[in-house]
Amino acid sequence: MPGTLWRWYGVSLVLALALLRCTGGEADLTGIWTGTLIDSIAGTGTLRLTITQNTSQLTGTWQSTFADPTNNGGGSLAGSVSEASTALVLSAAQPQACSLTVAVTRDSTDDGHFTGTYVTFNCARTGNGTLDVRR
Repeated sequence: MPGTLWRWYGVSLVLALALLRCTGGEADLTGIWTGTLIDSIAGTGTLRLTITQNTSQLTGTWQSTFADPTNNGGGSLAGSVSEASTALVLSAAQPQACSLTVAVTRDSTDDGHFTGTYVTFNCARTGNGTLDVRR
């Protein structure tokens, strides 16, 4: 019977690990993401996100580049990820520059791709736009 008890412990451990894997099973967003940003005021530009994921929290940096350099931006990134949704806040490093609140749509067939829509805040102009990035 001592062997049976150890087998039960082993089976219990395997089941517990399997259940833990099922919770929060979303792909990790850590990495460098680059792509296109289409802004309602600045037009089309490029976007670079450097993201670090620690459980459900996201941190990092961002940089946007447009044809008119006065529209370029960058700063820190913060956010959260869950099975149901992913949200980002791109905070501008420069005073008076626009920060962005982003609602992310994860690509269900490609862990290395997501799109999103955003609105600006903490700036004189009201803007919005879309982004499409890949890792």
